[in-house]
Amino acid sequence: MKIAVCGTSIGPIKKDILRKSWEIGAEIARQKHVIMFGGCLGYPYEAAKGAYANKGKVMGISPAKDKGEHVKKYGFPTDSVSEMRYTGLGIPERNLPLVKGSDAVIIIAGQIGTLNEFTIAFQEKKRIGVLSGSGGITEMLGPIAETCDNERYNMKNKVIYSDNPKELVKKLNSL
Repeated sequence: MKIAVCGTSIGPIKKDILRKSWEIGAEIARQKHVIMFGGCLGYPYEAAKGAYANKGKVMGISPAKDKGEHVKKYGFPTDSVSEMRYTGLGIPERNLPLVKGSDAVIIIAGQIGTLNEFTIAFQEKKRIGVLSGSGGITEMLGPIAETCDNERYNMKNKVIYSDNPKELVKKLNSL
């Protein structure tokens, strides 16, 4: 399974959520899944580092057209990645291949870009795991999902919540 990890990449970063992000990545690797992230910093990057440290496959989906732009324009890292795909799409457009190319999405905190990734995942009927208590938009996703769900999407049982990284990945496996 390919699991995209989306969340806060800039702005306030909390040490306890960084630790949980790393553990999410590590658990994705332990379960032999592929982790995908936007090639960015913050919580998604920490999850990528956790997966990479546990010999997992890490796929970055960069908004840049090449490595130079990835580093110079965006200030994004190039380590802890098995494969980097340069889309040249910019932000938020790179969110489409990131989410559409995944089987499931994990949301950690987040702002407007993460909300965009959540809504793409919702419309694509992907399995969605939300790290409860991580802050940002995760505090609002329950009501948003409930308001937007209908017979077209039928997402009631596809959006799951946990504040425990191992449990979150395990729950995604069981959907």
